[in-house]
Amino acid sequence: MPRPPVSIVLSKEERSLLEENIQPKTQYRYVQRANVILLAAKGMSNDKIARKVGLSFVSVSHWRNRYAKNGIVGLKDIEGRGRKRRLTHDQILKIAETACKKPKSRSHWSVRRLAKELGFVKKSRLQEIMKGFDLKPHQSQMWCFSTDPEYEKKKADVVGLYLNPPKNAFVVCIDEKPAIQALSKRIEPMSIGKPERASHEYKRNGTVDLFAAFRVNDGKAMGMMTPRHTGAEFLLFLKRVYRRWGQNEKTLHIIVDNFGTHDVKAVREWLSEHRKVHFHFTPTHASWLNQVELWFGIVQRQLLHRGSFDSKEDLSGKILDFIEEYNKTSTAFLWTYDGNPLKR
Repeated sequence: MPRPPVSIVLSKEERSLLEENIQPKTQYRYVQRANVILLAAKGMSNDKIARKVGLSFVSVSHWRNRYAKNGIVGLKDIEGRGRKRRLTHDQILKIAETACKKPKSRSHWSVRRLAKELGFVKKSRLQEIMKGFDLKPHQSQMWCFSTDPEYEKKKADVVGLYLNPPKNAFVVCIDEKPAIQALSKRIEPMSIGKPERASHEYKRNGTVDLFAAFRVNDGKAMGMMTPRHTGAEFLLFLKRVYRRWGQNEKTLHIIVDNFGTHDVKAVREWLSEHRKVHFHFTPTHASWLNQVELWFGIVQRQLLHRGSFDSKEDLSGKILDFIEEYNKTSTAFLWTYDGNPLKR
């Protein structure tokens, strides 16, 4: 005959303590164990308790015996139970240390190569640990920080023009996009179920330079195609910008970067003769503050990246046509930079 279950007799304090353990905030496994003891104290058999609380007969008997021997402490999990840790603290630190060093004869680690190098951890476990440390050897980023001692002053000057353009004045961003390649490709147009396709082969037909001006007030653009980008070409383009947007007593606030051709003697002499034209220089290594760089990105994505050009003249003509069409629906950019520096 099976042995009778151990008898459970609860004091008032013990019953109160167990009832606290069946509150909704308590982990469900402890709620089940507390219910086992409360029902056992009422004289219920292990079989009936098992059906009521959702545990097996063996589990009910186990927790009943544990409580009878150790009290409520016996309902807690024994420390050290469960899956043993496979890696030591020193081994985990070794993973982080090795991952942050470059491997021999390679630029970076892969997870498989790193696991093989370490020899004591599997690839799947290594991935978990590296994720926990936020280590990503497969990724790389470029960074550039301005060392200009007047960075804050110049930045505030440029951003101030964007946020509050002066009255009766235009804010114009000028820069050049040099060495645009005239590549001719064989392109098959898109059809149902098939995207546009370009052959991997292409022909180089030379390069051209684009001088561009972007008017911050309304998003209008103008451009000039040249075979090179020296101070002479820059001054010629500057005069064209002035003739188009600087007439009618309009003051021009022109934002440029620190490229050498923007500050040659001929340009300085021309500026001294045109008092309503003012240059504002972006800080060194901060050309991204110039909004015309955003416009160059639009040209790159919408025309140059997937375009095919049979000659330099064809490329130049299509760029100028793009500018003409762009201006029909152009709008000013919404400047959202909040002034926080990039993180190292």
